[in-house]
Amino acid sequence: MKHGKNYWPHSSLKFNLLALFFLEMGSFWGPARAQIGPPFAWQQINRKYQVTCLVYHRFGDPRYPSTNTPEATFEAHLKYLQQKGFKSYTVTGLLKDTTHLVDAPKKLLITVDDGFASFLEKGVPLLGKYKMKATLFINTQSVGWSDYLSWDQLRELRTKGVEIGSHSHEHTYFVNLPKTERARVFEEDLLKAEALFQEHLGFVPKIYVYPYGEFLPDLIEVLKKHGYRIAFGQNSGVMCEASHAYAIPRFPLAGAHVSMDQFISKVNMGPIRISTNNQLPLMVKANQDLTFPLVLTDRELKGSFNCFVAGQPSREVLTKKGDTLTFRLSVPPNRRRTLVTITSRNEDGGWHWFSKLLINGAINEEAL
Repeated sequence: MKHGKNYWPHSSLKFNLLALFFLEMGSFWGPARAQIGPPFAWQQINRKYQVTCLVYHRFGDPRYPSTNTPEATFEAHLKYLQQKGFKSYTVTGLLKDTTHLVDAPKKLLITVDDGFASFLEKGVPLLGKYKMKATLFINTQSVGWSDYLSWDQLRELRTKGVEIGSHSHEHTYFVNLPKTERARVFEEDLLKAEALFQEHLGFVPKIYVYPYGEFLPDLIEVLKKHGYRIAFGQNSGVMCEASHAYAIPRFPLAGAHVSMDQFISKVNMGPIRISTNNQLPLMVKANQDLTFPLVLTDRELKGSFNCFVAGQPSREVLTKKGDTLTFRLSVPPNRRRTLVTITSRNEDGGWHWFSKLLINGAINEEAL
């Protein structure tokens, strides 16, 4: 019997109102749909909007604390969302009808990665209780492994309104592959997953989550080639009309990151609107002296900007000139993924957030 991985990609965070910035980083029971509207239609709306994207893994499984969300905690999250008037969508359900983007003030995507069996056993009943929708992203190789959902169970989930998306076939570190091979291997993996989706579920989802949240432009081009409409990372942030369609951020909610204070701050966070080209990850080396700009595309945030590197405050690395924030830092050693996070407040005192991912492919985190 094969067993799945026990891995949570975000580092430990400490939270209070400002402490989140120390973080690294119809009816539910109707049938799900597999297709969405034209590519990028959701980015053609000439109005500002935002969508909070959350990511969970396991539910009520204390054997793996770093990827687990206790049942009582998940229920508290859903109860808060219901009481405060948040409306959840499947990814496809949100994007296929862009009127949702402008008409609903509190929009939410609940996403779940990997396809652990605890989602069906403990997560789905709570989603039904609070009339919340979710999208499950699975890596097809692990379907039927110990602790993972089977194809029969995935078909059952679809009858309960859960959307199914792709999280690759093999769930590997694609960015570590040589540049000459990376796109080809990624495409082969993508097509293996598509063949299994078609064989067992009768459709091919065109929404994607990158394994470990790691990706580069050549992987995006493969997704575009095969008609994928949107792809998600695992860096924290808020989706908005300025978001890169293949680099959508999500807030993690597992392990040390599940307290109600953290949750409330995350779901009420606003975006920092950054130039699309600045939103992709960077490949780096340990102790590398790095300089990169982030171009602000909106002037709604008139106050100061805070900066955090790997969850620690680092004001000295950030300078601002006009609409450009420039970062100068030395890449931390012994970290595969480092988040450079900026925060600011609007005139009403609400917090806004953006994080950029740095990837050190030389670090084997499974050996740490």
